Amino acid sequence: MKGLKALAAAMLVSGLLIAAVPASASAAAYKHYVGCGVSRNAKPAHKCPKKAKKGAFFKSLAGDVAYSVCVKFPSGKNLCAQAQEAEQGTLYVNKITSTIPGKHVVSWYVKGKKVGSWAFTVTG
Repeated sequence: MKGLKALAAAMLVSGLLIAAVPASASAAAYKHYVGCGVSRNAKPAHKCPKKAKKGAFFKSLAGDVAYSVCVKFPSGKNLCAQAQEAEQGTLYVNKITSTIPGKHVVSWYVKGKKVGSWAFTVTG
């Protein structure tokens, strides 16, 4: 992660450079999940404790791409981080700092097209 910027009080994201997407990109070309932690060793999870670190992980398997990541909070509010760069084969993490109990949905977009989503619940 090259740098951090505030997405809102509830979410921080890594700031990366813009890249191009192959025209034939599909959802199978990307790996994405949420983990209870922000290290590369964090495993995919659908429930995270309120006080745990939370991360939205993304890896492009189909070349260098620019992606956006959005979080829909239990309140219905939706916040996005635009123009995140992912070099092919490198795992990136966007830190989610929400401690709001309830269901959150993280969605990833490449060239404006949704390439995946992941629901997780903040407990406690």
